[in-house]
Amino acid sequence: MSRRRERSDEAVISVTSAQPGRSEDLDSRIVRYAWMMSIRIVCFVLAVITPSPWRWMFIVAAVFLPYIAVVLANTQRSRQVSSADPFVAPDRPAIGSHPTIISGPEPDADPAHKIDTEK
Repeated sequence: MSRRRERSDEAVISVTSAQPGRSEDLDSRIVRYAWMMSIRIVCFVLAVITPSPWRWMFIVAAVFLPYIAVVLANTQRSRQVSSADPFVAPDRPAIGSHPTIISGPEPDADPAHKIDTEK
């Protein structure tokens, strides 16, 4: 069985319309089959401790439950992933009504302070 723990307090954002994974499907099949076999065991126990008319009903149920369990366990669930709402980013606050452009420092107008880049 799956050992993942899902947290219910986290919001999950679906980014795909893909179906659930095969491991999740296999886990649900195993659980369904185990429940049906546990009902079969109960039918055997009740067949031993109940009077005759009920006993035959529980024996018939115990005989046919494995067939029904296999058929039900092997049916794939046709779970459709509901289409998720598109992600809408929260509004960001505006800096101002007219954005200003910040440029680098003003070049010096002093010709004596010139940097020689030629070598």
